[in-house]
Amino acid sequence: MGFTCGIVGLPNAGKSTLFNLITKAAAPAENYPFCTIDPNIGIVNVPDENLLAIARITSPETITPTTLKVFDIAGLVKGAYKGEGLGNQFLGQIRGVDAIIHVVRCFQDNNVSHVYNEINPVADMEIILTELVMADLEIVQRRLDSLRKGLRVGKKDTPETEVALLVSLENTLLKGIEVIDAEIDYDQNVLKSWGILTAKPFVIVANAGEEDFLHGSRLIDELTSWAAAKGKRVIPLCAKFEQEASELEEEEREDFLESVGITTSGTETLISSCYELLDLITFYTPVGKELRAWTLKNGSSLYEAAGLIHTDIQKGFIKAEVVSLHDFLAHGGFHSARETGRVLTEGKEFIVRNQDIIVIHFR
Repeated sequence: MGFTCGIVGLPNAGKSTLFNLITKAAAPAENYPFCTIDPNIGIVNVPDENLLAIARITSPETITPTTLKVFDIAGLVKGAYKGEGLGNQFLGQIRGVDAIIHVVRCFQDNNVSHVYNEINPVADMEIILTELVMADLEIVQRRLDSLRKGLRVGKKDTPETEVALLVSLENTLLKGIEVIDAEIDYDQNVLKSWGILTAKPFVIVANAGEEDFLHGSRLIDELTSWAAAKGKRVIPLCAKFEQEASELEEEEREDFLESVGITTSGTETLISSCYELLDLITFYTPVGKELRAWTLKNGSSLYEAAGLIHTDIQKGFIKAEVVSLHDFLAHGGFHSARETGRVLTEGKEFIVRNQDIIVIHFR
């Protein structure tokens, strides 16, 4: 199981360059608005050094990491919720993603136009969030009107709890507040099925020029301060710089990045941030000739983990052997870890921990 992120931003913010960097694909990165019309979609393996450490012990024939599905979506402009630019198309494309990556332009380049002729990352973010709030308000009010009509005519299947939730959402959105920042009790899956955009967690990428990225800039500082006031994270990144570095051989790339003080690439930091945003964990299954990583919602049980692997394994679940990554590596594998009492034998209700290594026994 992987997870999905939509890369969102105003035209020419660097969305497609970031997409290329993450997926190592070749999406067009042209200098004019709306060059990305249909969403580019890429599936990328999530970097995971633990897999290699486990593999040194288990010697699998195949190693399967977990994946990130990335959508590079058309640029957003003012009035998108009313259909301006590619508004309807844009909004439809991001309704199904799990998290949003907002790419905000913090670089100066006279050769790359800005849709509003001013480099102002805070203003850009406010435009984007306003459009998402207005799009959500339209959905909520339309759904609310329909349900209220049902109540007026006495339809027995009109859920009053849904009406109450929609009223809370409407009041929140009318204040210009994103749903995720409101103190409302809701089921994320329900709001996702309704297409509510501001309920999705998001991270902000400050796409800076090389000098500003390495030495800092007023634009990045202003955006970071604005985001901190909202409890959001900003990841400074020079997409163009990292794109050039990614074209080098691995050893050369590491030396090149270290030479300018970069120990972890911005894309790796970004992927890790998305995991944190969605409250995800990773577990591993070294079974037979395959070692595989899986992504699971934090707080999920062994029974849910079994269903992620295969429905037949879930139906026939008997028990599972579980060992932490630390104990597995420290004892050189399951056998020695079991002899020292580090392997747990657990039932379906056991809550999976991050980086657990699991072998499930089933009928």
